[in-house]
Formats: sequence, C-alpha cells, structure tokens
Amino acid sequence: MGFDDRYKPLLARRVPRDEVTVGRAYVIHARNGGVGIAVVDDGCLGYQLHREKFGSHYLFVEYDWDQGPPHGTAIPLAAIAAKPPGDGNARLAWLSDQEGEHRIEIDAAWEVILGFPPSKLSSKFEK
Repeated sequence: MGFDDRYKPLLARRVPRDEVTVGRAYVIHARNGGVGIAVVDDGCLGYQLHREKFGSHYLFVEYDWDQGPPHGTAIPLAAIAAKPPGDGNARLAWLSDQEGEHRIEIDAAWEVILGFPPSKLSSKFEK
C-alpha cells in the first residue's frame, strides 16, 4: 500500500475544512500531536497543539492537510465539546490533558497509518 493510500481512510472521515471552526478543539491526526485547536497562522488554517521535544513542552502549529506537502500534516477527525482555555500554560496543560482523554481515538488513527497499534512502537524501544 502506498503512502497516499494509507491516508485515504482518515481523509474520508475528516471534518470538512469548511466546517472547521477557529478556536475549537479537534482530535487530529498529525506528526506531533493528537489534539489541536484550530487557528489561522500566517494566513493558513492550522491546529495549535502540545508538542514535546527533548523534554521541552510548548505550543506548536501544524497546518491543515489541505495545505499540501510538505507543510499540510494535520487531519481533523472529530470536534471536542470542551472549550479550550486562552493562550499560555493553561492551554498547554489543557491540550496535554485532552490527549490523555482522547488517547484511544488518537492511537486508532495511527494504527490506520502504521498498520499496528502505536503502543507496539514504545514496547520495541523498552526492550
């Protein structure tokens, strides 16, 4: 199965771009996060998410899939009912908490792409 073919099931159930509401949170499939708040960044639709890299935690924007390669990496899959807090540490903590609450949905999307549950990746590295 080719790269594009793996994404077809997720793209078939994405929240349509014209139904995405800026300021609302979504379960997303993205490189660096699983929950994002829709934002407009540099004139482009994106999703602000919690990113962890080398032990640092910070807010990061990934652009909507419709932006195209190489920058469009986020696919919104479902709206989240809870309202996100304003910018800053409260938003960062909230996004992290929401990833925990929606872990099953996030992992299911990764399983579509990888062909196996992402938990198998971490168990490979722990051995």
